[in-house]
Amino acid sequence: MRSFSYWRPANILAIVGVIVIPIAAQTTAAKLIEAGHWKRARVIVEARMRDNPQDALAHFLLSQIRHAFGDTESPANLAERAVAIDGAVAKYHRQLAEVLGVKAQHAGIFQQLLLARRFKKEIDTAIALDPRDIQALRDLMEFYLLAPALAGGDKNRARTTAEQIARTDPADGFSALARLAAFHGDKGRVDELLRKAVEYRPASYRARMALATFYMSLGAGSLKGAEQQASEAARIDPGRVEAYAVLAQIYAARGQWADLDSVLTTAEKEVPDDLVPNYRAAATLRRKSAAPCRSAVEAGPGVGKEAGILA
Repeated sequence: MRSFSYWRPANILAIVGVIVIPIAAQTTAAKLIEAGHWKRARVIVEARMRDNPQDALAHFLLSQIRHAFGDTESPANLAERAVAIDGAVAKYHRQLAEVLGVKAQHAGIFQQLLLARRFKKEIDTAIALDPRDIQALRDLMEFYLLAPALAGGDKNRARTTAEQIARTDPADGFSALARLAAFHGDKGRVDELLRKAVEYRPASYRARMALATFYMSLGAGSLKGAEQQASEAARIDPGRVEAYAVLAQIYAARGQWADLDSVLTTAEKEVPDDLVPNYRAAATLRRKSAAPCRSAVEAGPGVGKEAGILA
């Protein structure tokens, strides 16, 4: 059974599914997480945990951070503790459901079924507490889409949930329906729906990057569209890294050395704690067997596991 949550950059629609927390409710750490600044958020949250071991929000945030860094064990314990401290908060149940979905990826068949039941219980609780939690609804949609029928999977319910998302927020609804289209291999429909999300909310960084990432998945013929969307996303929020990463990959693939050096310089200035653009450029250049620019060579091979994290 695959994970029911798909934050990860490997999925072409990952950026559509990132966690969205209402701005008014965000702490400094939550804002950093929203923007993909996992390392900075980790410092703040770990200090908060040391100051107050009974802080439910800190447990929730640290669960997210540890999950983003690929930890498959402690995120569940942290989320369970957040729920135990304050079970009336929807996002704590949602986070527990998400990490249980990840644990299911590494479990045997019988354990997967047990984890699926636990996932469904927690995500249902999250939605009951906050019926407008888009991420929880997205997680439920993923469950219905990916889980086997024996565990509760149901493609019709996946569509019904996507339609519920659309009623709650039209832009997120277009993105959810695009996810269903991608699952069924309908690239034309994915393109149409992601463009509708951008048209509905043109100032959305997430919507722009979802479309850019989709265009990147189509290959060289769609790089112009990816470049346009990533450039606009970088203009909307210059403090986030993934737009620079896409642009660096495009310029490296095309051999646009001046543009590559320019975007890497900008990324290093705006997001100095994240070397993903350098890594992407170096990886692209290695595949092309070309001589990489100095900054890509210096940062690419040594960035390590954490450089793969995107918002």
